[in-house]
Parts: sequence; structure tokens; C-alpha cells
Amino acid sequence: MARHILVTGFEPFAGDTANPSQELAKAADGRAVDDCVVRSLILPVQHEAARDAVAGALGAPGLAAIVQLGLAGGRARIALEQVAVNVMDYRIPDNQGDVLHDTPCVAGGLAAYFSTLPLPGMLSELTAEGIPAYISYTAGTYLCNYALYTTLHALAGRGAAIPAGFVHLPYLPAMVAAHGLEEPSMDIGVMARALDVILRVVARP
Repeated sequence: MARHILVTGFEPFAGDTANPSQELAKAADGRAVDDCVVRSLILPVQHEAARDAVAGALGAPGLAAIVQLGLAGGRARIALEQVAVNVMDYRIPDNQGDVLHDTPCVAGGLAAYFSTLPLPGMLSELTAEGIPAYISYTAGTYLCNYALYTTLHALAGRGAAIPAGFVHLPYLPAMVAAHGLEEPSMDIGVMARALDVILRVVARP
């Protein structure tokens, strides 16, 4: 049975017409990484729809790991997320116009889950490649945190020892230009190199 790594990204949101996580996930689809193949999934920016899309992919035969990607405007480096917390609390409407406050990701669920990806190894190799990155201890309380929390919760419920985690990406330069604000950004080519490094580390036995 062929092993595969699931890579997820999100659609554009909050008035932007691009999302680097979507672009990277689409570009990675079908790529061979060691003995794995990448299968990509673009998630809607609405919590229940995003959760259901991921849930439908978790039972696929040969699933070896899950790398979720998302946008974190304001960050200047690739952020390897360590923890997801059991709360949704956001002012930016999702793509259905909904706003949630102090709402659990999973009612009665654990307060938090930790990433099961090899974050120190990922950071070491990203740094060696000259790519700005760090291990982050806050994935926020928007859809990215929700996707990580519900994915790890679902895997725990299945008793599945499948490594999974989340990586936040900066704005693209064109997005900053469109915003007309003083914001950090990163070229898509650098982000693509970062994803290559991450997938290479994750694919190792």
C-alpha cells in the first residue's frame, strides 16, 4: 500500500484574493517525497465544513502523516505550531460571515492537544537551509487552531498514531502591497522550499 502525506491549505478569506497555504498545498499535490506521495486538500474557511473535509480524509488507506498549512498575517517567519487549544474566539468573520466568541472546538474535549510532528527536527533543517522559522506556542483561536485541534482530537479518538501538526505562513508580498500597510511578508518560493524541507523530515521513517 502506498504511503501518503496529507497536506491541507485554506481558501482565501477576510477580503484577500490569495492564500499562500492554498497555493502551496495545490502545488504539492502528487509530489513524491521519499516513499510517500503528497495528497492535498483545500479547506473552506468555515469550522464545521473544514472539520468534515479533514475527517473524510483521515480514514484513507496509507495515511502516514498530516501537515496542515494556514496563513498568519503579521508573522515574519514560518511558524511551527506546538499546541492547539479548545476554543474558538475571533472577530474576523469566516467565509459564511459567522463570528464566534468563547466557543469550544469540541464540547467537553481536552483543554489542548500538542502537535505530533517532529518540530525540533523540522526547525533545525529549516534553519540550516537559511529559512526563517520558529516553534510557536500559539496557533491563535481562529480556523487554523480549530483545524489542528479537531484533527488531533479525531486521531486520538481513532487511536491512530499518525503524526499531525500545523504550519503558519506569512503574507505574500502581493498581499501586503494590496493591503497598503507595513506588514511582514515572504516570497512564495521561500515558503515552497520550507514545505519541501518539512515534508522531507516528516516522511522519514
